[in-house]
Amino acid sequence: MSHGTRALARSCPLCDSRLGLDLGALRFRTFDNLPIAGSVHMVVCEACGFAFYDTGDSQADFDRYYRQNAYYCSALTAGSGGAGPRDAARFEALFQRLVPHLPGPQPAIFDIGCARGGLLGVLARHGYSRLYGVDMLPECVEQVRDSLGVSAATGSALELPFPEVAADLLVYSHVVEHVIDLPALVAAARDKVSETGVIYVEVPDASRYGERSGNPYQDLYLEHVNHLDAATLAALFESAGFKRIDSGSFILEAAPAAEVPCIWAIFRQGEAERQRRHGGLERHLRDYLAWSGAHPTLERFAALARQQTPLFLWGISQYAMLMLGQTPLSDCNLRGLIDKDPSKRTRTLSGCPIEPPETLRRVGADHAVLVTAPGYEPAIADSLAEMDFKGMLFSASGELIQR
Repeated sequence: MSHGTRALARSCPLCDSRLGLDLGALRFRTFDNLPIAGSVHMVVCEACGFAFYDTGDSQADFDRYYRQNAYYCSALTAGSGGAGPRDAARFEALFQRLVPHLPGPQPAIFDIGCARGGLLGVLARHGYSRLYGVDMLPECVEQVRDSLGVSAATGSALELPFPEVAADLLVYSHVVEHVIDLPALVAAARDKVSETGVIYVEVPDASRYGERSGNPYQDLYLEHVNHLDAATLAALFESAGFKRIDSGSFILEAAPAAEVPCIWAIFRQGEAERQRRHGGLERHLRDYLAWSGAHPTLERFAALARQQTPLFLWGISQYAMLMLGQTPLSDCNLRGLIDKDPSKRTRTLSGCPIEPPETLRRVGADHAVLVTAPGYEPAIADSLAEMDFKGMLFSASGELIQR
């Protein structure tokens, strides 16, 4: 075993190898009592170049995690399947990519991981009626049925419902990066899609991590267990007998100051030439992790820790959890965690409850707030002003905001 090679707990999703190149550990300080671990290793398969998190957690563990995660029904950011302006524009663009490849005037279209049905709503407005929503959360399924009148059922990318319907289009929009058992996903897709059907897949582009985000580690999520570029995405579906017929890239504007470089591809059944190893992604991920680890934000957090200013964190996202686990932010004098999302306020993190913003009305001017959601600093500054908060406000990068 060469230097830097790791015996894997999770076999490579593409070639089943048990040896990977270890790029480094990532530590998330997660909500208490999660069914998945908060510590993983970023690895690249030594045999084929596929990048992923090495974790001992199983697909069943992640299924339990998602069934507990009401965030996808309550989130307001783009990428959570809603119908806000950002998501509406994104789904309209997705539809335009699909139009040239849709088989027949009324194809059977499945949206896997439909969340609140934003894409299904766009398709319905364009006159498509054979629509099927699939989601693991019953709350999302109920919302899609009630608000859109669209057929929807609980299920997953591995267990597709509506067995009587062959899919003319399967949509996996920001799903593939979340799935531990990718061989089962592509096998389920192969069994479900019709002979003339197509598959649309959209994921973050791991070859461009850091391109649109100035904060360290901002492109990494606990839930994103696979890190794909155009070559490895194509290889994944080619391994199941599909051929890429169209592809491209775009920028997902998920939230203020949260632009995510993404890739998309459309596949149809057919043989494709397969490459043996995909090497470019390893170098980029190594560079991205090194850049993040040397980022000035980490020294700013260390300075806050040395000063021991009483500190509240506002925005308990996966990014906040990674900052707490991976950086000196965990050494700060943390006095509380703040979030507007009521589903998060049912949780605790390291025994600490998640509280509403109104909690800050009761704290003194010697306290500070650090915004852990990049881009939301202006809105949070306005909220603090309304509460007559007299303390200091720091950005997600640890810089003092003058108010």
